[in-house]
Amino acid sequence: MVSKTTTKEVLPQGCKMKGKGYCPRPLECATAFLSKKWTLSILVTIGNFTTLRFNGILDKVEGISPKMLSERLNELGKQYLIKRTVFMERPPRVEYSLTEKGSTLYSVIIPLSQWAEQYE
Repeated sequence: MVSKTTTKEVLPQGCKMKGKGYCPRPLECATAFLSKKWTLSILVTIGNFTTLRFNGILDKVEGISPKMLSERLNELGKQYLIKRTVFMERPPRVEYSLTEKGSTLYSVIIPLSQWAEQYE
C-alpha cells in the first residue's frame, strides 16, 4: 500500500497574505528599518569604502548631524549590519565596517539602487 502525501505550501507565521507565492512580511519588516532617514546612506557609504572612521562617514554622508550618525550607527550595530572596531591607541581609534550580514544586504541594495536610477 502506497500512501499519498500532499505537500502544502507553508507561509511564515504572521504572514497576512493568502494563497501561493512569497510572503511580503519579511520585506516589510526590513524596509521599515531601512527606510529610516540616513540608514541606507550610511550602510551604502560604509560598503563603498569597506572601513571608515566616524568623521569619514560624517564627511561622506552630506547633511547628517553627528548626533544622528551616532544614533544610526548604534541601530545598525544592534541589527548586526555593521561592526565597530575599537583600537586601544592614544588617541583611541574606532572604525566601522559591514558585517557578513551587512555585506549581503549591501550586495542586494546595489542592484536595487541601479534599478531605481534607471527608472528615476
